[in-house]
Amino acid sequence: MTTTVATYPDFLDQVRQLVQQHRNLKHEPLRLAVYFAPPRRGKGDVFLFEVSDGFGANELDAGNKLFEFGYGSTPALPLPPGVTLRMVLTNPAEFRAAIHDRWRAIQELRAARDAGKARVIYADATGRKLWDLV
Repeated sequence: MTTTVATYPDFLDQVRQLVQQHRNLKHEPLRLAVYFAPPRRGKGDVFLFEVSDGFGANELDAGNKLFEFGYGSTPALPLPPGVTLRMVLTNPAEFRAAIHDRWRAIQELRAARDAGKARVIYADATGRKLWDLV
């Protein structure tokens, strides 16, 4: 029998450390990072949403989908067996378009926020304005 590990907010400290590493990337300055738990997905994954200048060459996805990928435990983010870090990445222009056009990823982020299961880990001035749009 598979056990579901509730990951939110249990990985807050590890996510903060990972976000700090991402803040140190100079070629794509981080504007916003949100640790969240989308209600329509399983509880066994850790979700991190990031907005960075320059990500994806500042272009918009033609299919109206934000870039998402997942990976398992690493030395920088040790995770229990079966738990995946799900990263959702975008740039400010695509983020605004996704909000305006109600892309699915934004709906999940909004639902998590409304359920009290989204924490802003980092936001600069631009990131705060973007988060206010959600």
